[in-house]
Amino acid sequence: MSVVAFPISREVSTVRLIANTIDRLHGEDAATFWRETARHLLSVALERGYETEAARHEVRQFFNAVQLTLHKSLPEFADQEKS
Repeated sequence: MSVVAFPISREVSTVRLIANTIDRLHGEDAATFWRETARHLLSVALERGYETEAARHEVRQFFNAVQLTLHKSLPEFADQEKS
């Protein structure tokens, strides 16, 4: 029997937490925070048993989920959702 790790990108509370933090930061502070977060997530994925490429893919998927969350928080997106 094999065990499959829960995808990091599906951890909604973590995605929202990171998106909210990035939204409050600006410029280099936001970029530095993201780089540190990405390194940490990569190590978490590797600890969960992901192969290196799969772990990197997980971090990219997480980044996409954060970007989508940030995009949805934009006022113009909220207006589109109401239409």
